[in-house]
Amino acid sequence: MFIKVEPAGFFMYTVQMAFDLENPDSEDALVKDYLTGHELEPRYQWEADIDGRNCQWFQFGGCYLGNHLQGIGQIQRNAVEVELLTEEINRSLDSNPQQTDALTEESRQNLVTALITELHQPEIFAPNEDGLLAVNLDQEQFSKTLHRLLPA
Repeated sequence: MFIKVEPAGFFMYTVQMAFDLENPDSEDALVKDYLTGHELEPRYQWEADIDGRNCQWFQFGGCYLGNHLQGIGQIQRNAVEVELLTEEINRSLDSNPQQTDALTEESRQNLVTALITELHQPEIFAPNEDGLLAVNLDQEQFSKTLHRLLPA
């Protein structure tokens, strides 16, 4: 999902959300469910290409969305955190293959999902030196959790 905020007059702004219809982001369904659950309907809705991708666009008045932008932002942040943590877990598993070589692809995916559930804590995420969100996974905690979750 892509969000664009534009000024629309004195103290007013417009919020546009674009959802890639062919390759949805992990948070797209959650954001749409959030909007539906809070009975938030776009003022305008259309389909158009953005950078060669077929997207569904929603346009809202900024005041209409109000504090809901924080809820939507939290959905997006959670999705990014899970993606970063998934990459770090896979990197850690790949660096120590003797522990997971015997696992089937399905078993490995189940292990990664369980590790994400246990290790996804707010304190492991912080901006890196470039100001981008990064994960700082405690390798000792990771190893303990991995040994506990690995099939015997």
